[in-house]
Amino acid sequence: MKAKGLQELARDPRFIPGIYNYCDRWCERCPLSNRCLNYAMELAKRDDDNDPGSRDLMNAKFWKKLEQSFRDTIEMVRANAKERGIDLDDPDLHAEVAAQERHERRRAAKNRPLAHAAMTYVRETDKWFAEAQPAFQAKGLELETLSRIEAGDPEGEAAELRELIDVIRWYQHFIYVKLCRAIQGKASEELETDQEPQVFPKDSDGSAKIALMAVDRSVAAWSALRRMLGPNDNDGMLDLLVRLSGIRRQTEELFPQARAFVRPGFDD
Repeated sequence: MKAKGLQELARDPRFIPGIYNYCDRWCERCPLSNRCLNYAMELAKRDDDNDPGSRDLMNAKFWKKLEQSFRDTIEMVRANAKERGIDLDDPDLHAEVAAQERHERRRAAKNRPLAHAAMTYVRETDKWFAEAQPAFQAKGLELETLSRIEAGDPEGEAAELRELIDVIRWYQHFIYVKLCRAIQGKASEELETDQEPQVFPKDSDGSAKIALMAVDRSVAAWSALRRMLGPNDNDGMLDLLVRLSGIRRQTEELFPQARAFVRPGFDD
């Protein structure tokens, strides 16, 4: 989609400003996807190009389309900057941005243990699933037996099992990404000298809130999965639950106002 088309789409009044900043990116399950500009842009891109090759990472068409998308976005950003009298090629501006980024990285470093804990959870979850295949195979055999003797609700249990795994896997990396954004945002906010932005809700709190929601949902999914699989690997799942509880506690301590953040469209 060209820059002009993006601007026209963005002017549609049905879209809730900023709703995509504090969501879980699970568009297929979102009740407000029809009011999200990001989702509308994705649908528009699909309509513009029905070639399956453009959605295949191993196909050159995918990378060509991605490059064009970046070019269109840059074109739109440059046009908007020009309207505001900003020269994006100004070397002084580049130097200022670089200095700001260095300050933010140094300030954010003190909170990196939280991000490291989230990345450790990512790795431990991958390891658990790799080692849990026997437990899933045993559960599968159990459900097959129940189906043959027409006992219980094997189809319902199988659907629940798939749902729990989907939830865990969806939020596995999401937690890390959103916490990194929250930590970086907090560093930027702490360096802000202008008093006016400080009276508005903090983006770092919004990012931390959706990370906390992802942790909550992951904890619920792991707890239910632990009940379903029984004693096969309770200790392994318990370790992951403890890890998530620690991440939640650290996040709430670092972002005490996160739970109260009002997400546009979702919480107002």
